[in-house]
Amino acid sequence: MNYAYARLGTMAAAGLWLCTMLASMPAGAAPFFDSLPTIDTLRNRLELTPQQEAQLQPLFDKRTSELRHTKELLQQATTRQQKRDVLREAKHAGDAFNSQVEKVLTPTQRHEWREIRSELHEKAKERAEEKSEQSS
Repeated sequence: MNYAYARLGTMAAAGLWLCTMLASMPAGAAPFFDSLPTIDTLRNRLELTPQQEAQLQPLFDKRTSELRHTKELLQQATTRQQKRDVLREAKHAGDAFNSQVEKVLTPTQRHEWREIRSELHEKAKERAEEKSEQSS
């Protein structure tokens, strides 16, 4: 139960951060909203079996395509509301992707997967802050 509350708090904080970034970004700018580790990274860090890798590869291919499409939609969006809508859909797609990935992994691998995702989010946040400082 405590884990659920902690996860909810983390998701709420991430949502607030995303809204702040969206509200402060100049028109036409696309925030860094998601990142994917490579299959090579996962193979090494999660010690994937060949079967797991075969199950994950199509998920990662699809997600990469979704992220490219989302970036295009963000670049085409002309209002903040359109950008919010695109990002909301991207968040839902990302949550679905994460759920699908976790179904393939063992409990130990799931823990490491969450660590990898956390590291990527921190790096993305740092890059976004650096970009924001450079454009100021």
